[in-house]
Amino acid sequence: MSHEEGWNFPATLFSLLNLAKGYAPAKIVTTAAKIGLLEPAIQPIIPEIFASCHHLSPKGIRYLLNTLVALGLFERREGAYHMKEEIYSLFEQFHDLQWDLIHHDHLYEVWGRLEKGIRLGHSPEPPEEELARYPESLGIFLKAMRAHARRMAPMLVKKLPWKGVRRLLDIGGGGGGFALSLVREIGGLEVTLLDLPDAIQITRDFVAREAKGGRIRCVPCNVYADPWPAGPFDRILVSHLLHIYPEEENRRLLQKVVDQLRPGGELLLIDYFLTEDETGPLEAVLFRLLMMVGTPAGDCFPLPSVKVWIREAGMDPIADDSLGGGNTLIRARKP
Repeated sequence: MSHEEGWNFPATLFSLLNLAKGYAPAKIVTTAAKIGLLEPAIQPIIPEIFASCHHLSPKGIRYLLNTLVALGLFERREGAYHMKEEIYSLFEQFHDLQWDLIHHDHLYEVWGRLEKGIRLGHSPEPPEEELARYPESLGIFLKAMRAHARRMAPMLVKKLPWKGVRRLLDIGGGGGGFALSLVREIGGLEVTLLDLPDAIQITRDFVAREAKGGRIRCVPCNVYADPWPAGPFDRILVSHLLHIYPEEENRRLLQKVVDQLRPGGELLLIDYFLTEDETGPLEAVLFRLLMMVGTPAGDCFPLPSVKVWIREAGMDPIADDSLGGGNTLIRARKP
């Protein structure tokens, strides 16, 4: 047997090893976003100049940029590093994308608590330094949620009929991504946006900078415990909120939704929903683990179960559609 024949390892070996080290490129990309290397306005980058301006190590920046070249995000020409055209175009088109990546850098720390969370079966206490960063991390989280919502909002505009929809209640809409996108596209739409007080304070600043922001009313509210602004509403949007709370709380939330909808009004429910056997889709299964580790009582729920909750609250599920990236939209109507 030749030496080379001895290297005939099964492909699954390398697939498994690549899964095990997948954290490395993820951390490289999110670190690049966090220190500002992915800003279109500063391209191209000369490592020594960038390092000097940001009080960073020239060696560290050069090594990181060389790795971004190897990953296919940058190319090096005459001593300068240029973001590849297709990557540059992404950041030009999606202005908030960097905040989404920076948010994933924060989630990297949460995933680091996974083993402890698995052993406990619930979220371990976050470290003190993470709690101390809360005001800054909340701002980054809301910017990331704004980016996330803005990518999905055009699909809501295209998929749904909006004629006659004048009052929308956006529950847990901190960041304002859906609200701002919808008022920009749908004439006459007025949005009432509810979220916790700290989130509303930041969201009001986002909304105030937008030309159509005057059609959005931001109201501080714990939607599970506090009274809601008076309805009825034509539509109520609940996006990525169910996964933070347990089933019994979410069932009560859906009942409040019914009470605030006009007859014939619709619930738009967006989240990561599991299959009935709870083994897919991959995005939802991964997110369920993250919620167990990163929240006191969060979870992801099977799509058929959530439809049962909706029916028992007094609404009729009429459609469910993929919005990409593991996100599913359930539409339900009040009789």
